[in-house]
Amino acid sequence: MAALNRLSQRIIENFQETTRDLSLLTGSNPSSTPYDLSDDRLKEISKLLESRIERERLEGMKRIIAGISKGRDMESFFAQVVKNVVSQSIEIRKLVYIYLLRFASTNSDLVLLSINTFQKDLSDPSPLIRSMSLRVLTSIRVPVIQGIVMLGLKKLVTDRNPWVRKTVAGGLAKVYEMDSSSLPQLIPLLQTLLSSPSPLTLGASLTAFLEICPERLDLLHPYYRHIIKLLVDADEWGQSVALGVLTRYARVMLEQPSNSGSTNPASISTNTDDKKANGGVESEDEFSGIDEDLAMLLHFSKPLFQSRNPAVVLATANAYYHLAPSSHKIIGQDLLVKPLLRLAGSSSDERLGKEEVGSLTWDVLASMAEERPWLFNKYQQAFFLYTSDLPSIQLAKLRALIALVNQENAQISIREFKHYIKFPETSTAEEAVKAIGHIVRNQPEVAASGLRSLMKLLKSQRDSLVAQAVIELKSVILSSSLTSTSTLPTPQKLVAKLAKQLDGIINSKARASVYWLVGQFAASDAAKESEKQGLGWEGIELWVPDILRKGIKGFTDEGEQSKLQILTLATKLLVLSPSSNQLKLLSTYLFSLARYDLNYDVRDRARFVYALLKGVRDENASTMNGDETKEEEEEEEDRGGVILRREQVKVVILGKREIGDSVTEKRVGDEYQVGSMSRIAGKRLNGYEEIPDWTDDPTDSSLRDSEFENVQPPTPIGAPTPTYPIPPTALSSQGVNISRQGVSPAGSSPAGSYPRNMTPALGSGVTNINVNSTKGKFQDLDAFLNSESEEESEEESDSDDGPSAPRAVTAPPRSAIVPEYDEDTSESESEEEETDDDDESQSEDEHDERAALYR
Repeated sequence: MAALNRLSQRIIENFQETTRDLSLLTGSNPSSTPYDLSDDRLKEISKLLESRIERERLEGMKRIIAGISKGRDMESFFAQVVKNVVSQSIEIRKLVYIYLLRFASTNSDLVLLSINTFQKDLSDPSPLIRSMSLRVLTSIRVPVIQGIVMLGLKKLVTDRNPWVRKTVAGGLAKVYEMDSSSLPQLIPLLQTLLSSPSPLTLGASLTAFLEICPERLDLLHPYYRHIIKLLVDADEWGQSVALGVLTRYARVMLEQPSNSGSTNPASISTNTDDKKANGGVESEDEFSGIDEDLAMLLHFSKPLFQSRNPAVVLATANAYYHLAPSSHKIIGQDLLVKPLLRLAGSSSDERLGKEEVGSLTWDVLASMAEERPWLFNKYQQAFFLYTSDLPSIQLAKLRALIALVNQENAQISIREFKHYIKFPETSTAEEAVKAIGHIVRNQPEVAASGLRSLMKLLKSQRDSLVAQAVIELKSVILSSSLTSTSTLPTPQKLVAKLAKQLDGIINSKARASVYWLVGQFAASDAAKESEKQGLGWEGIELWVPDILRKGIKGFTDEGEQSKLQILTLATKLLVLSPSSNQLKLLSTYLFSLARYDLNYDVRDRARFVYALLKGVRDENASTMNGDETKEEEEEEEDRGGVILRREQVKVVILGKREIGDSVTEKRVGDEYQVGSMSRIAGKRLNGYEEIPDWTDDPTDSSLRDSEFENVQPPTPIGAPTPTYPIPPTALSSQGVNISRQGVSPAGSSPAGSYPRNMTPALGSGVTNINVNSTKGKFQDLDAFLNSESEEESEEESDSDDGPSAPRAVTAPPRSAIVPEYDEDTSESESEEEETDDDDESQSEDEHDERAALYR
């Protein structure tokens, strides 16, 4: 009944706390709540803090914490709050420490008045008070007390509670930030934390390692396997930190697998001689050819692919991406594909509120697919786009699909890209047009279909798609794909078709591309000059003059890029046909328009090309008007520089141009590591570190052999050792010794599982647990409880032969096995409370003996 009363009291307190603001339920004025932060209510806080009544001081502290949560400045109450640090109430002290943790760094002088109290609280029975007092001490940025802080860290580094040791790890980084010369004193404390058997301190210890000495990877030698075994049981953020540290350690200290990195497993020739030597059977050692410590890391981190935390899944995938061999049945790189696709698919739905996680995951998948497409070839359909996807997710999927295009799936890919052009999102449709252009350039089998799609887009009602189609056609024309395929039209015919659609093209960038292409392919074949029958200009195709006429006619209404390319077009035509009087008149009129244009870039371009054509004009000076020639000669007498001949100008203006692939060109951020936030953000962020290259001189495996692999739980000093009789409960025929090798107990973590056929260095030793041993013999709580039940079963099976006195078993206190809690209830207590009233006194005596184990 006592447990039920405590439970009901806890429920009532929680209900009152959550409904405090509702006046209908509390029956009071809402202004009386701690969240009423009016000026009148703030004046009452000082009176409450100075009160001698404990309940009023607690009320004052609640109002201060409530004000902090609302964003109010409560630093003015610092002096009054510090006085309450010596309060006997544990609730008040908790709130005081919460307040001090926020403002201790800015009020170091006032905090020093209570330094003795903080030192005394380092020995408080409550682990919460011990940890919070240490946090306050390390938050005081005064060099004078660094010695006191170091004593506190040394005192609590071996504390029996893992949460206190976790606070010590956070304090190491603060001390190092304050005084970097204390590094020699901090390293032994860090090593003690790394050897801790509790997984709760793993993340904080490795974070302190990264803050203090990230380059001292040699410090991790004796703790490498110990950290790996704690990896699965650590907290989620500790797992992500540990995976990052272990990945860097493996690249620097371990031997590189023979087929790691971006090696395509299809290019690796299988060694059939070994199979024949073994009678057609593969070698029994599943990890042959791989460093045993690297195999241990990859095997023990494999369960983390099933984590609920996206950061852990991404960190595990990143570790496999940089460490795992490309082809391996158990620890190959292909293991990262399905977990990432599962995470990306489950986080992409807007209804789940995880759009950012989905966008990040798809971006990582796209980066991996671009570097190692063979990993995702079998999962192409998983990257197909949906209209419900976010624009960022659609763009990432398109990047991956473009990278996965090959000869086998080219037909499916181009069909998908044609469908994506119809998407309402403009950026997605433009990327789909780029993807079609990429396929036309690289996949001759479907180039004709893709080219027809690009030409149809010239009649689209969406100007952005028309502009992108023109740009892609320009890239296709300049590439060698048209000349290498006989089924596609020649570049001259394709440019002629494109020029006919000029009136329907509105985008300035697209029109500029058309003008440039017209000038580049305006030259006619000398053998076909007789077919013109005197029409057009000499050396120029028949359809080109009309394009120049349209450009000059609407020159003032064109955009800046179009104006520049119209000037370039006229220059190219003058070089190709210098004897055409009609062309000279048009170009003269064009240069006059450009000379007085509002845009200075256009004016500069006009002056530049006019000066460039001086050699061409000199060759035809006799055909020009004499007066105009004299005036021009007088203007150009004082101008210096080199005059180029027509052939030289032709090389400058009509030289061969190569255009890059806009799909595969290097993006902003590609220089950063795959899977890093800097690559996604496109700039170097704080904390970014390049993953080092594989070492050519791996360290010896014996350096990682240490006593910390099977470290015992910490034993609290001065703790009582209770004994109690064990009543027989069940029959069992099993022995008292329990051996565990490679498999964890039922219900426990998979951290104890080992790879099959591993060498002893991989941790395949046998752990014997004896129920008659002292408290230091037990490895964990599961083993202790199993040993206890078997001892009870043996005693009951032997009770038929004769009565025997119950055996007293020495057991470790609960704080040495599991973290401490404020409540000391157990199932045995609830069972004893259900007994009859007549046996109540006897059950209470037995409960007192049993409860000592769980305190």
